[in-house]
Amino acid sequence: ASEEYIRELFDKAKRTAPSIVFIDEIDAIASKRENLQREMEKRIVTQLMTSMDEPESSDEPRGYVLVIGATNRPDSLDPALRRPGRFDREFFVGVPDESAREEILSVLTRNLKLDGSFDLRKIARSTPGFVGADLAALANKAGNLAMKRIIDERKRELSQDLMSENTKGWWREPWLPEEINKLAIKMSDFEEAAKMVQPSARREGFSSIPNVKWEDVGGLDILRHEFDRYIVRRIKYPEYYEVIF
Repeated sequence: ASEEYIRELFDKAKRTAPSIVFIDEIDAIASKRENLQREMEKRIVTQLMTSMDEPESSDEPRGYVLVIGATNRPDSLDPALRRPGRFDREFFVGVPDESAREEILSVLTRNLKLDGSFDLRKIARSTPGFVGADLAALANKAGNLAMKRIIDERKRELSQDLMSENTKGWWREPWLPEEINKLAIKMSDFEEAAKMVQPSARREGFSSIPNVKWEDVGGLDILRHEFDRYIVRRIKYPEYYEVIF
């Protein structure tokens, strides 16, 4: 069934050419055949290569079919797929830097109502190692935390206004338009969410953050001062050093 699906996919791509076939996590279906245990898995890899190599039988000129595969494990792919004529070009997409994270966050939050004092650059600076999916999870988590904060605040305020120990009926009170207009996601929501969302690279074991703090280091005052001056401050406040240098 999987082989037939691949054939149908490429047949459809050729019929509708010019077209793009994008295969995410391609290593899941195109790993090295010598490492595969089941014959069906090997046949899937072979079928994928056959579909990519198959010339157009019709004499009618058609557009190109561009095949793109995405993976974070390129070395696990079958070498035959990485030969010329199949995947001719390989592009490494690294972890976004601070400015790229800020741009990604601006896209993710453009439809969100943010507090007036919201600082995207500060959030971008505090999320090193985050990729696009991590930042999307961060925005989603911040929205959930904002909703919880807003509901808790409303429950507390209405409970005090009703002057009653019974707070079960607070949610029946209608929201006033001015109350709705004040609802927004705050910086504190994102800062709290950043503590809960773990970057993909750290989650997969590619990096870790040591739990040693300056308070754990005795002495070395001069070295600490030099380290803070020439390294830490440049990371925290790069815009100031860009002006100087």
